[in-house]
Amino acid sequence: MSAPTFAKVENGIVTQVNVVTWEFLTANPDRYGDSSLWVECFQDGSGRGYCGTGWTYDAVNDVFVAPPVESETSDGNA
Repeated sequence: MSAPTFAKVENGIVTQVNVVTWEFLTANPDRYGDSSLWVECFQDGSGRGYCGTGWTYDAVNDVFVAPPVESETSDGNA
């Protein structure tokens, strides 16, 4: 069983990821702010999956989406 992990999502973008229980997160608003901004993510890839800072949270499909990776030829020198 993995540790509970939550992502802070602001305007659809993950700004923080913390290993913390929901009870501790909600009991410490001075530290974590508005608990409605936090979405649980799963290190084992189950559920809505795992994420990192800069990822997007798709609330409609309840999934995290990795940012696009720039290709090595994005500078136009293919």
